[in-house]
Amino acid sequence: MKYIMCARLFPAYHPRAGEPTGFREKILNGKKIHTIRASAGNRKTGDTVSLREWTGRPYASKQHKFCRARILVEPFSMHDECWVKTIAIAEGDGLSVRDFQMWFTRGKDVAIQFDGVRIWFKELTDE
Repeated sequence: MKYIMCARLFPAYHPRAGEPTGFREKILNGKKIHTIRASAGNRKTGDTVSLREWTGRPYASKQHKFCRARILVEPFSMHDECWVKTIAIAEGDGLSVRDFQMWFTRGKDVAIQFDGVRIWFKELTDE
């Protein structure tokens, strides 16, 4: 089964480092509807993936599976986007605009320059 790891805590470079992201809850209640990644890896549109989060430290703890989702994968670029579009993208990713910017600029107060994919979560089911 293919999977997608969801961060349980904000990363070390983020101003909110160590605080809960709430991603699992936001996915389950429909407030986080996609994730943005550098690549799709081995995932493609129509796949069903297991959504997971680390129980402790990333890569050094067990994974907790919390649901499955059918996904839609699309190319994604962000370069000096308009404010309204940035708000919608950040909200769909389960973050405030500021948290989104800090995530994608690795904690720097600069414009987001990103090319990758957006993976939409469709048809959530129990794990």
